[in-house]
Amino acid sequence: MAPQQPGYEVAAGHLEKFAGITGAAATEVQGTVDGTPRFEGWNLVPLAGVPLVGLLFVNRLNAVADTWADGAKILRETLGSDAERLMRVAATYVQVERANEARGNR
Repeated sequence: MAPQQPGYEVAAGHLEKFAGITGAAATEVQGTVDGTPRFEGWNLVPLAGVPLVGLLFVNRLNAVADTWADGAKILRETLGSDAERLMRVAATYVQVERANEARGNR
């Protein structure tokens, strides 16, 4: 098998791989969003003997968790949309390459 000639199809293959990695990263970021801990009523039971100051600390932890989750959602959306754009760009490269080959412009 001869090595691939450099061209748009080779570049498109690299873009498709990168888009796949970007999409997988978006999925992993979603996992961190889903796993971000929050202290709700049911998991505050062990803190029942903690004074009010401890409960204020819990509110601060929840604020940090909310900020982290919001940032991770933005990152997930960005990675997901970038992966889709990269796939479209790769498909466009392949179409241009094939159109040029059909015209004999290689």
